[in-house]
Amino acid sequence: MTKISLIGAGNLGSFIAYEIASRNLAEEIVLVDILKDLAEGQAMDIQQSLVNQNKTKVISGDYDKIKDSEIVVIIAGKARTPEMNDRLQLASINIKIMNSILKEIKEHAPNSTIITVSNPMDILNHYIYQQGWAKEKVIGFGGQLDSARFKVTLGYPEQEIEGYVLGEHGEGQVPIFSKVKIDNELKEFSEEEKQKIKNQSRSCAQEVISKKGATVFAPASNVADMVEAIVKDQKKLMICSTNLTGEYNINDVSLGVPVILGKNGIEEVQVWDLAEDEFAALNKAAEKLKAFYEEIMR
Repeated sequence: MTKISLIGAGNLGSFIAYEIASRNLAEEIVLVDILKDLAEGQAMDIQQSLVNQNKTKVISGDYDKIKDSEIVVIIAGKARTPEMNDRLQLASINIKIMNSILKEIKEHAPNSTIITVSNPMDILNHYIYQQGWAKEKVIGFGGQLDSARFKVTLGYPEQEIEGYVLGEHGEGQVPIFSKVKIDNELKEFSEEEKQKIKNQSRSCAQEVISKKGATVFAPASNVADMVEAIVKDQKKLMICSTNLTGEYNINDVSLGVPVILGKNGIEEVQVWDLAEDEFAALNKAAEKLKAFYEEIMR
């Protein structure tokens, strides 16, 4: 039986649970939240939505309910608010929250694959790995979402777009212009075009947050894509934050790089031949994250 648990049942957590349930990716989905009535209400609502779709069981409860989950998605934590210009401001608060969550996962689902959604995602993903999980089993979701936003900025859905964003899920994101394909043809950009697209892509999330308070649909869909790749063993190329960055000569940090996702979590890290400025930007993002991590862990 495929069992997937979500820690955090607010707007984003509930939409992720609904996406997973509606795609029929699990026999059982468990919602856990410090607000128990909220989690119960979300589980009931999702369960009622499935009656004409599939037989997924959706429940809520305490941490003992997550026992033997194959995947645990962590969404809990303080959310980014409109006045926060950088996700890294959340780090100190959310690491404290993560400690209590990880203690429970270790007790009830120690062999699970963890998908990190809580922000600052790269920092928390590195922290989770350091608490005793295998690198391939701790996966941050942000690169998929940033890549989707990059594609929208480039012109989707009017054209067929192939585009990727590596690096930090935040200000240190690195759009890979050298691999952009539009209608299956490599696209060249001027420096002015690159800067304009970078600015637009980076501001996407903040613009949505300023208008509606939070980003929900896009992250939920992209997290569900990752869950689907693992559950169905799709061996699918995705951009995920991982501590498996040694192939890029980057260590001691979790960073968005191209990986193959399958039933064992991250099954391969692909090494791309990046442009010189892209590789430099990737290293700069890594150094920024490492320095910040060292600062908050003092």
